[in-house]
This record gives sequence, structure tokens and C-alpha cells, in this order.
Amino acid sequence: MEHTLAMQIVGGVALFIGLRMNIDPVGFNKTIFGDIEAIESGESSAMRMAIGGGLLALAIINIYCSFNIEDSSAGGAVLTGTALGLTALLATVAIPKFRGYTDSIPTLPMVVLPTMIAICLYSAIV
Repeated sequence: MEHTLAMQIVGGVALFIGLRMNIDPVGFNKTIFGDIEAIESGESSAMRMAIGGGLLALAIINIYCSFNIEDSSAGGAVLTGTALGLTALLATVAIPKFRGYTDSIPTLPMVVLPTMIAICLYSAIV
């Protein structure tokens, strides 16, 4: 897979998710955790928006670099860095379960994030 295409795919997915987190943080929280106590609190919405802002930043970097980086090794470096960042995000999604903060691990990020990581690493290596 070409570096620019991988950056655009990962950037587009991150942009969509980040916008969704910022446009309707309460609804996004409900899709992940269900209708639990304090799901509509301002604090949980503010935290969801901050996480969405991080994804928006990742999206903007990838989309910008996909149009402006010509060098293959630079594109690979951007994709490797993106994969490392997404791995850190994946860890922060899974670790609360093992620390006893939640009863389950949300399914959506456990599918989307590894897929995005795989796209980044495949394109960076091949």
C-alpha cells in the first residue's frame, strides 16, 4: 500500500471519529458504555472531547503529510509514529479494565485501533 493512501485512510478514519466525539460526546459515551450513571455529566463529555481532539490532531497531521511528503522514508516515519501513537491510545483503552475501573473493554476501539495500526505498519514496512 502506498504511504499517501495509508495516511489518508488513517487520517480520514481518525477525523471521522474525532469529529463524532466532539459533536456529540454524550451520544458517543452512550454507544461505548451504555446508559450508565453520570454518562451525561459535563466532566465525562469534556474528557471525551479532549480525547477526540487528540484524534483530530492525529488526523490533521496524517492528512497534511499525505499531500506534502514526497519522500518514501519520511512517509514511513510518519506512519510508524502514527502506529506507535495509536498503540499508546489502544493501551489506554484496555488498561482501565485490568485496573478495575471498568467492567469491560469497549468493542469498537478494540477493532478500529488495531486495524489502523495494521494499515500504518503494513504500509511503512512494505
